[in-house]
Amino acid sequence: MHNKTYPGWLFFFRVNMAGFALLHFLAIQPDFDMLYSYKGYIYPDIMDTATDHFSPTLVSLQHYVGVPYDTLLLFCRIAYPLALVCLILGFCTRLSAVLSLFLQLLLLKSIHLFEYGVDGYTTIALFYCCIFPVGYIYSIDNRLRKFIITPPYAHWLFLLKAHLCIAYFFSGFDKVIGGTWRNGEALWKTVHSHNYYSLFSLDFLANTPFFLLAGWGTIILEMGYFVGMNSRKVRMWWLGAIVCLHLFIALFMGLFFFSAMMILLNLCAYYTPYIDPERFRKR
Repeated sequence: MHNKTYPGWLFFFRVNMAGFALLHFLAIQPDFDMLYSYKGYIYPDIMDTATDHFSPTLVSLQHYVGVPYDTLLLFCRIAYPLALVCLILGFCTRLSAVLSLFLQLLLLKSIHLFEYGVDGYTTIALFYCCIFPVGYIYSIDNRLRKFIITPPYAHWLFLLKAHLCIAYFFSGFDKVIGGTWRNGEALWKTVHSHNYYSLFSLDFLANTPFFLLAGWGTIILEMGYFVGMNSRKVRMWWLGAIVCLHLFIALFMGLFFFSAMMILLNLCAYYTPYIDPERFRKR
């Protein structure tokens, strides 16, 4: 695979990150009241006492703006998906990205006891939508203003790649310093924990070296991410292995949204930038 990059990845990043956040938000709608309202599992004001208040929550914002809690909650419930739709379309892109990030953080911090890894990565993705020139290509804004993509867009790609390389390395480093990933015990416990979903049982592999090899394979994939993904000769193979790793997490741990987010981030950083749109037009 060649190393020349093309700006179309900015469009892919914008649409997929905003679309993912929208889909994730829509997925919690059946449980929305149970999570956010005073009829839910934990009263919002009680939940609010356990947060760091570094960024606002619905309860703290309610005290500041002086409107009923239910009114503020309804406003955010409507405004957040609308901001994400505008971001997908590339309409007032920068403003839409900033509003999406603010509302996502507001809603997330308000139920921080229920958050997990995918929520943090969603925050990161929306933050990058704020600082990357994602509205400069294939967007309503570009139609109206005729933006020009210049070579410095590659600097933003470098930032995204660096972030992923650091994240994967320390994920692998955290695994290798403990014994349970090196002997396969951690993976065995993961797929047998009561709160995990598994497509089918892997018990028939109990007396095989599968869990030992899978544990070491995960460590090697993550700690070698920088070398493998930035090597022209093995990039596609390493990317395929990373995608398979996250598919395994989705199918045997039930972390569908987390896996989808990580696959999309990897495609944004190491696949779509190398797609030459002219080749597809010629075909």
